[in-house]
Order: sequence, then C-alpha cells, then structure tokens
Amino acid sequence: MRIGQLSKLSGFSKDTIRYYEKIGLIVLPKRSVLSNGYKDYPDEILQKLKAIRKYKDLGFTLEEIRELLVLQSIKVLDVSKVLQLVDIKLTGIDEQIEKLHAYKMKLNRERQILSTKKNRVLDLPEMKLAA
Repeated sequence: MRIGQLSKLSGFSKDTIRYYEKIGLIVLPKRSVLSNGYKDYPDEILQKLKAIRKYKDLGFTLEEIRELLVLQSIKVLDVSKVLQLVDIKLTGIDEQIEKLHAYKMKLNRERQILSTKKNRVLDLPEMKLAA
C-alpha cells in the first residue's frame, strides 16, 4: 500500500510515518521501494503502526516504544514484561498527580493571600509566594 492509504488506515500523518522511518522506528524492507521511487508499505508496517498508536495512547515515549517493538520482534515480549512496564508508567503518573496537587495547593494559598490585597499594586519584594 502507498503512504496515503497507510496514513488513513493507521491514523498517522504521512509526515509522522516518514519521521518514524527516519528514526528507525519502522523499517521498510528494501524490496518495498519500487523502481519509480514510490514505496509500497507491507501490511506488517500497518500492524507496527497500530502497535505504536496503542503504546502512544498508553503514554509510552518513542524510545520506550522502540524497546517494546524490539522485544516484540525477537519474541521475548511477554505479558509479565508489559505488566511491569505498565506498573512503572502508573507509578510515574501517580507521582505527577502528587506534584500537580501540591502546585494546586500552593496556588490556592497564594490566591487567598492575594485576594486580601485585591486593589493594591504589589512591588516585587512584596510579592512573595507562600511556601
């Protein structure tokens, strides 16, 4: 299939597909480049792009996805390994949520302080964020 059809079926733009090729995330077999310069993408590339989409939707980075695809290609990616990676992602998300909650608390405290000084112009030394 040509890149336009691959783009439609995978949900990735043509530019993204080309970028994934450039960085080696997807590798087009040599026989797929036609004599006129067009590329004929095999179904395996579509399946790989669908896997990339799924991993991206789960929050994995391109480097993490590369590792997953390599493990998958050498047939050593099992459910326990994916569960381990998902658990690591969940821990990271929990940490981000805690940090965001702390920021929210600080901003709410600062908002309360500032609301008592509503009609005043603040000087920089006076503008201290609550600790």
